[in-house]
Amino acid sequence: MRRFPVSILQYDVKKEPVENFETIEKLFSIAASRKSKFVILPEMFATSFNHDEFSEFSKHSIETLKYLQQIALNYDFYIIAGSMPIKSSKDDKFFNRSYLISNEGAVMGYYDKNHIFFQNNELEYFNPGKSPSMFRTELTQIGIQICFDIRFPENVRHLTKQGMQVLFVVAQFPNPRKDHWITLLKARAIENQVYVVACNRIGQVSEDLSYFGESMIIDPHGEVLISGYNKECVVTEHIDLDFLDAYRKSFPVLKWVR
Repeated sequence: MRRFPVSILQYDVKKEPVENFETIEKLFSIAASRKSKFVILPEMFATSFNHDEFSEFSKHSIETLKYLQQIALNYDFYIIAGSMPIKSSKDDKFFNRSYLISNEGAVMGYYDKNHIFFQNNELEYFNPGKSPSMFRTELTQIGIQICFDIRFPENVRHLTKQGMQVLFVVAQFPNPRKDHWITLLKARAIENQVYVVACNRIGQVSEDLSYFGESMIIDPHGEVLISGYNKECVVTEHIDLDFLDAYRKSFPVLKWVR
């Protein structure tokens, strides 16, 4: 299959996991009705950055993964499982970890956020991960980045050199940096000639902290194919690998990558 739909679940991530699971279950069913082959959740999709919940949630991460594995198997799509706080075995901190789950319900691997954001106390709670790896699926080669990572293009170029065709970005990217979000995502698509599927949350957390959404799918030419703007929704569009191959051939920028 060279052309297939992918879906983004955009919603207001609450502090209580139960509320979030009620929301994503509804949105998963919409993505399934659109015959989606990949579905992506936002960063910290179950707890948000509710640090008080991290330890307890991390204890139940296996159950969460099993739930997502069953969803993926039932609906026959891959899940890029946003991210979850996973306890480090070496200290009291956590990894901000995104899992890839196959359409057969298997955990294919994970990516730990490499660049820990210096605000919102993230450095106090999280350890950085190692360099990212590309994932080979039956449909395409994909990479995963998490929020602050997109400000550092070297990771994405590393993935592109490994053969990546689609970059999935999970985020909680806040106001007032909407222009940064859009510009950085388009830049990663253009300079690497890849599709970018980026999931951001919405919602007002406090008087000083809110999220603008703008989850989007961008083609290798840098064109925004669809955006979720600032509402709860499922954002769906097609990945076309024939278009990607033809564009790379007609404008062979990657030929000069060292």
